[in-house]
Amino acid sequence: MVDSWFPGHMVKARREISENLKLVDVVIEILDARAPQSTRNLELENMCRSKPVLMVLNKIDLVGTEDLNSWVNKLNREGFTAVGINAITGEGKKSIIPIIEKLYQPAAEIMKAKKRRIRPPRVMVVGIPNVGKSTFLNSMVGKKMARTGSQPGVTRGKQWVRVEGRLDLLDTPGLMWPRISEPDQGLKLAALAILGQKAYTNEEVARYLIRVLQKSAPQDLEARFGITGVADLDEEQVMEGIARFRGFADQKGYDHNKTAVFILGEFRKGRMARIVLDEL
Repeated sequence: MVDSWFPGHMVKARREISENLKLVDVVIEILDARAPQSTRNLELENMCRSKPVLMVLNKIDLVGTEDLNSWVNKLNREGFTAVGINAITGEGKKSIIPIIEKLYQPAAEIMKAKKRRIRPPRVMVVGIPNVGKSTFLNSMVGKKMARTGSQPGVTRGKQWVRVEGRLDLLDTPGLMWPRISEPDQGLKLAALAILGQKAYTNEEVARYLIRVLQKSAPQDLEARFGITGVADLDEEQVMEGIARFRGFADQKGYDHNKTAVFILGEFRKGRMARIVLDEL
């Protein structure tokens, strides 16, 4: 695992987001519900301190309801507004616009006091790669999308999309990359396919997942792969058991890479267990 993974894209992204912040009223940060803490970008949040931030935990179909609610409550206690959604199916989407309008209300009241026209809130969506920003935007816009074009005070060249006539989404959202501060965070991001393949090996991430599942959800491993006594086995025995389940083993041993790739695929598709990798 590469411990220091901080691409040069960050400088450009930081500059873009800083410029866009001047144009928007509310910021939405998309997180992966399977690792809400590890997929946060604290530097980005620091940049957005002057704006209300809505934390959207995406891919809620891949985690348990109790775990999801615990993380939503934690983020709310930190002073953010948090909500869970499935951007693919649209589950939870209906709550987004009313929440944005509520967050926008103080700014709207200031406009009203100054006898200015109260326009729809302008919103920027940010987050680290592969947490589902594009899917979220497509889900919000839907088929009835209409570009609002240039607006007063908006930097030339910026494109906006009107959503249900109630808010404007920045069509070129900011993108921030994660700074890997500890090895486990890198393993979690690799398990979620957020890190590039060059930053890790399939086997080290697969073994990490096995260790996590042995501790937090051994029953799911047993049910999915027909392995008994998972909690009492070492990770090598579990790996071999999965390899035999999938047909990647023979009398000489098993194919480590094929088994690791299979394990990663099973986890990413939610077939192994619906767990949160981060601990509260």
